Amino acid sequence: MKVIRGFFCTLTLIVLTVLYGGLVVSALIAILASILRTLGVDQLKMSIWQDVDVPVAFSIPFALVFSCLLFYCSLHVKRAISFCFSKLNM
Repeated sequence: MKVIRGFFCTLTLIVLTVLYGGLVVSALIAILASILRTLGVDQLKMSIWQDVDVPVAFSIPFALVFSCLLFYCSLHVKRAISFCFSKLNM
């Protein structure tokens, strides 16, 4: 039983680590893209829905809210990683 739990915790740790890294990188890219869009890079598009673009003046606040949401989710994923890691050491 302990071997099976260790196997599933190891697989869970791999998936959660990739998810955590993806959330953090996505949050950082969103902030960087909003700054570049505000500075005048026209190739970056930010939209809420299809055909509903965010105005350039609201790019940074919109990205900050979105990034905070991603960082909040990453904190919970980090908690899950530490929980699985503690179960793996038992």
